[in-house]
Amino acid sequence: MNRNFSDFTLDAYAALLEKAAARYRFVRFGDISAADGRALWRHDIDFSPHRALAMAELEAVRGVRASYFVQLTSPFYNALEPGISARLRRIAALGHDIGIHFEPSSDASEEQLAFEARTLESALNVPIRVFSLHNPTTYDAARFEADEVAGLLNASAPVWRHDFVYCSDSNGLWRYRSLVEVIEDADSRNIYALTHPEWWQDVAMPPRERIRRCIDGRAEFCSRYYDGLLEEHGRPNVGRKGEK
Repeated sequence: MNRNFSDFTLDAYAALLEKAAARYRFVRFGDISAADGRALWRHDIDFSPHRALAMAELEAVRGVRASYFVQLTSPFYNALEPGISARLRRIAALGHDIGIHFEPSSDASEEQLAFEARTLESALNVPIRVFSLHNPTTYDAARFEADEVAGLLNASAPVWRHDFVYCSDSNGLWRYRSLVEVIEDADSRNIYALTHPEWWQDVAMPPRERIRRCIDGRAEFCSRYYDGLLEEHGRPNVGRKGEK
């Protein structure tokens, strides 16, 4: 397991993008030719749409188009909240694809997946054509392994592993080889890169601290919103320092 935390900064990510762009052409799910030299570039937004936008901007200035998967049931952000949905629309406006990051419960159905796709499509006013699975190794995901489910392309389908060398930053670490190593490997004719934006911060830090930063940032936003709402309407903020 590679514990080099310095890999996970935005500066390192920018350098990684340039290496990948020099060797591969970035393709989208559903728009893939048979030729070698392809890169599927996927981001699952588990914690932070803010970090997702920062990555999307880095990619856009380098001509890289990626796929961002949004979770409607996340306990860490609300995709329908105005400030969050604005960031997601901005990601789409930069030329990236938006998909659903779906976590099936024990009784989840194709109808639930379709409902989430329609909801996100309506909220963002962008087409939703693809989905990925959240934490697929923690439950029986066999029901959702087909190449297409509920009319959506399945970015988590096993078929993608046939022609692509897969690499993921799951849990904020490179479990096997780093993405740079995969890109530089002459045998990596096509690559499938999965990253999670929360891991890519401005400075290097252990994974727990990166997540703590996302959680604290969300808590601070909620506090400011609450205080600002009371102040705007001239109501007492009982318990706030300096108020009774």
